[in-house]
Amino acid sequence: MKQILFPMTLICIILLAGCGGEKEASEKVLIYQENNEIIGEERDELVGEISPTIYEKIVRSNEGLEEIMLFPVERPGESVTPPAGRYTLQMVPVTGRVAIYDENDIPLLDEVIDGTQGAETVTVSLNGSHTVHVSGMMTVYLRPAQTELSSTLNAGIWEVGVDIEPGNYTVTAPTDIEMGYLQIFEEGKEPRVFEIINNPTRSTVEVDLEEGQILKITQIRYLNFE
Repeated sequence: MKQILFPMTLICIILLAGCGGEKEASEKVLIYQENNEIIGEERDELVGEISPTIYEKIVRSNEGLEEIMLFPVERPGESVTPPAGRYTLQMVPVTGRVAIYDENDIPLLDEVIDGTQGAETVTVSLNGSHTVHVSGMMTVYLRPAQTELSSTLNAGIWEVGVDIEPGNYTVTAPTDIEMGYLQIFEEGKEPRVFEIINNPTRSTVEVDLEEGQILKITQIRYLNFE
């Protein structure tokens, strides 16, 4: 399924960008072909509205935090607001959807969970006012997450300099049947979005990660940074 979707991304860029003129279409196609980066309206659609709390610094000691077990919560029903901390969300069974909103009801994260080709777990920092909603799953466990530098990051939200060292990286998917997205956020700048897929016919994705940038990994189990 993922391999079928991949070439469609380029086709969609050509068709949608073409509405804005040949020059704009050519620029989008060239940038995508060079480094699998998606720009313009297609990027904005993938990113969507994002909560400014993505930039908040959350204390990561997780002192006093315990594992929380959630049962399915549907909007506009009951909301679950975990204490502030860093969590990894583990779903049982591994299929469904998890959405996290800030106190102004702006989404921080909205992820489809699919243990076969998509995300299996999600790691995210919550500020104590974020609400968590799940659907399609029997149970969700919120487990306090340990912070350590790594070059392998699963789906979720991460900070450069805290979760991964700054530097130049080649980013790859775990297998050639998986595809996902790497979004890079920096305050005051437009987000950058890269499509990640292991495919010998495509150029590798190269990124320069700088201290303080926020990474959001979606629609994939994890990404390797080499």
